[in-house]
Amino acid sequence: MLLTLALLVPALSFAQDMEFGGRASVELDYKIKKGLHLTFEEEIRADENFSELNRLQTTVGLTYKPISWLKLGVGYTLINPFKTGKELDDGTLYTGFWSPRHRVYADVTGIYKLGQFQFSLRERLQFTHNTDADLNIYQSNPNALALKSRVGVKYKGWSMVEPSLSFEVRTALNDPWGTTSGSQQTNKSGNTYYAYTPAGYTHVYNNRYRVNLGADINITKQHTIKPYIMLDALGDYEIDTNGEGTRLFSAGYNDRFMATVGIGYTFSF
Repeated sequence: MLLTLALLVPALSFAQDMEFGGRASVELDYKIKKGLHLTFEEEIRADENFSELNRLQTTVGLTYKPISWLKLGVGYTLINPFKTGKELDDGTLYTGFWSPRHRVYADVTGIYKLGQFQFSLRERLQFTHNTDADLNIYQSNPNALALKSRVGVKYKGWSMVEPSLSFEVRTALNDPWGTTSGSQQTNKSGNTYYAYTPAGYTHVYNNRYRVNLGADINITKQHTIKPYIMLDALGDYEIDTNGEGTRLFSAGYNDRFMATVGIGYTFSF
């Protein structure tokens, strides 16, 4: 609860700038044998106060629990971003699904039970490949690495409802970085810039802090509904350069808050 308030208080202070979104997902969980599960999930996301489609994504995962306090997982996610009013090279606007991203991940979760409470610590390493041919490689890494560290607690004292709370930090491991030189200059269009020298993908920093408050509602052993609320504090470092990576127009952290309401459904068999 303290972690939730830690993000909720500053989020309310900037409520006029907060972004709101929603998520809904359906998951199939197939038990191959004891401790070994194959999962398939389809998820849809909306943003801009639920007015625009953000993405569709499909995830196939495999989890293995060799012992009661340890769980291992691997998976693949196909991310289909939805772009509204994207300007093409010929000046026309495009609306629709655009340049899918491919993500693979591996994680390890430690589990500790104390009475009716279950504590967990998960470390997930993920690799995301962006297929957008128009991507400026000096602004965004087309092959991004990130580490997600999550600590959580779930109360399992009730048979039907299992409330949970988690806190997660996402660390970018190879974002673009560079150095500037000389004084500020102005091009023919009146845009100011600095001479820029890319230093490669060397920027490592925390770019998201997340609190998730939710519950597993066990209708039956096979059917589970999972409502949740997420609060995100985001701080992406955004670089604006020309396509050659020789001129830097702006650089800095884009701090923002995101509130998301979501619901998931899991069928286990």
